[in-house]
Parts: sequence; C-alpha cells; structure tokens
Amino acid sequence: MRARLSRKVNDFLNAASTFLPNIEEGDLKPIEDEDIDTPEDEHVEPEVNVDGSLDDESDGEEEDESESPSVLPEAITLPLPSNITSKKIKSSIQSLVSIERQLRKGQANDALEGVRIGLANKSLLLQTDVNQSRSTKQSTRAWDSVRNAQSQILVHARSYQRAWQALNSIGTSEDLTIYQKLEQTDLVVVKDIALAKRFGQGSHTLAWFWRIGPNKDSLTGEWMEECE
Repeated sequence: MRARLSRKVNDFLNAASTFLPNIEEGDLKPIEDEDIDTPEDEHVEPEVNVDGSLDDESDGEEEDESESPSVLPEAITLPLPSNITSKKIKSSIQSLVSIERQLRKGQANDALEGVRIGLANKSLLLQTDVNQSRSTKQSTRAWDSVRNAQSQILVHARSYQRAWQALNSIGTSEDLTIYQKLEQTDLVVVKDIALAKRFGQGSHTLAWFWRIGPNKDSLTGEWMEECE
C-alpha cells in the first residue's frame, strides 16, 4: 500500500512542479490531523478473538522490502495551497487557492453526508437489529454491523476534519460559518431516525451539520421507511 501511495505522491509532485513556483521546504507546513473518536458512552469496542488478538485480515504475505519507500509517503507534505505558509507565494497562486477551496468544500460536503448516513444507520441498527436479536448468532451479527457503521462514521469524520483544516487556512469567513469544527460530542446516534415521536424529543438538539446539505425531512423519511 505504501509503495502504491509513494508512486501516486511522486506523480503528484511531478505534476505540481508545472503549476507551482519553486517552493522551499520551509514554505510548507502540513496540516496536523486532529484525532476524533466516537463518544465514550456510545463507543462499541472491536471484537477480540479467543487468543486475545484483534481480527486480522492479512493474507500472511510478507512485505517486499524492495517495494518499501525510504521515506514514508504519508509523511510527505504535499505542495497544496492550504499547506503553503508564505503569503507572497499564496498571493501569486490565487487561482489554485480558489480551486482547492472549492474541492475542499466538496470534500467536506461528501464527508458530512457520510457522517449523517452513518449515524442514521448506526441508530437504526441499535434500535432494530440489536434490540430485536433473539439468539447469540443474531446478536453477534447485529453488533458486527454496528461496529462497521461506527468505523465508517469515523472515516468520514476524519475526512471532514482534514477538509475543515484546509478551509481554515484558505477559506473565507463565510465558509467557516457554514463548515464548523467537528467535535466528538457531535458523533452521537440520532434517535429521531428510529424514534420519531419519542418522549423528550422537543428538548433534543441535533448537531449543526444536520441543518446543512440534503433536506433533513427527505433523509429522515428515507430511514423511517427502512425502519418500518
């Protein structure tokens, strides 16, 4: 995987040299990933095997050292406008800044949609498959589905975090008003999906990202039909 990623990074760097001026290493600062996880009271631990090890999907093949890059590709800072610290260079590539800004907004929208669908799916699984399990086999399968939904939520949440950090560097004040920082407390299951008329619903407030993107009523309606 690292060998494939390394080739993609090299291709990107070669293409970037056509559009960007000479950039010194000191002009680049990578965006630091901020880890985000499921709220502790809703976290579902991965299943552990009898021997105490986690499930391993490895096929047992050893890594070919000749294919391993000398520098880890994930540690390379890409010369994206959002990673450039020099104001002089940024001012000379405003067209590229505008392009990345639009792409990051698209990334943020896609990631938030994935988060919304993942949370709705997890909520539905907890209210239906898990609660309605009548055997150990059904329960195990239901919790596996919940873990998978939780993993997908975190994948999309971390993708959004990267997009938000880039927008924090090159976006406008209007962008940062719409796209807010995603907090761990925002990743709670949505009881309104499976329990639309539950007690206390009036005092419950949805996270900010439920109010942007696709129409909330259409999304809720789709999941309600699935629930029924």
